[in-house]
Amino acid sequence: MIRIAVIGAGNVGSHLAKALRMPRAIEAGAETIAVNPRTLDGLPSDADLYLICVKDDAIASVADSLPLVEGIVAHTSGSVDIGILSRHKRRGVFYPLQTFTKGVNLDYRQIPFFIEGSDEEVCRRLCGYASLISDTVKRAGSATRARLHLAAVFACNFTNCLYGIADDILKESGLDFKVLLPLIDQSVAKVADVAPRCAQTGPAARGDLRVMSKQEAMLASHSDYQEIYTLISKYIFNLYNK
Repeated sequence: MIRIAVIGAGNVGSHLAKALRMPRAIEAGAETIAVNPRTLDGLPSDADLYLICVKDDAIASVADSLPLVEGIVAHTSGSVDIGILSRHKRRGVFYPLQTFTKGVNLDYRQIPFFIEGSDEEVCRRLCGYASLISDTVKRAGSATRARLHLAAVFACNFTNCLYGIADDILKESGLDFKVLLPLIDQSVAKVADVAPRCAQTGPAARGDLRVMSKQEAMLASHSDYQEIYTLISKYIFNLYNK
């Protein structure tokens, strides 16, 4: 039996709890216990792993409020150093590189996990626990993990923000964001086979100043969107038109 206390029921916590109830984890003897991070209600004293699944700025307070336990205490953040858990002898990081939203289904086996441990035995155990969920488990120290998280912000968070802007622009003309889905799907599929730098298209990449100027003018009533358009277009233009 592997007892895992999942502390937190937000986007990450709810998904990890669900993943640890999938057949592969159940067959390995995994048992998950849900724990309220504010009150620690339900916290077992004999868990093998205590997963802190809360916002980055709450990790320290939750970790400090936990009793000293024999099990491993780990957080799930990409950007927070393992040192924040220094009060606990057996500590680690259990970082799933994915965007999590409640109610959105995921193929957990496809999510890469990045593991860090306070010693080799802790690291080995965390890798074993991650393998109950995912087919891709790697080790990464805090500095490497921070760069992974930074890259993910550009690739996922910023991209999604731009989707939101595109949605607003379409709505102004009575169009549905779904008309862009084939384009988005192809853009994502393409970078699986071609380096992102080689996959770039659009007016800025081909140096079409006439179209760029026209589109900037179309955004005159949205100065913030216009600023973003100009900044990104200038970067792309300079990159591909030297």
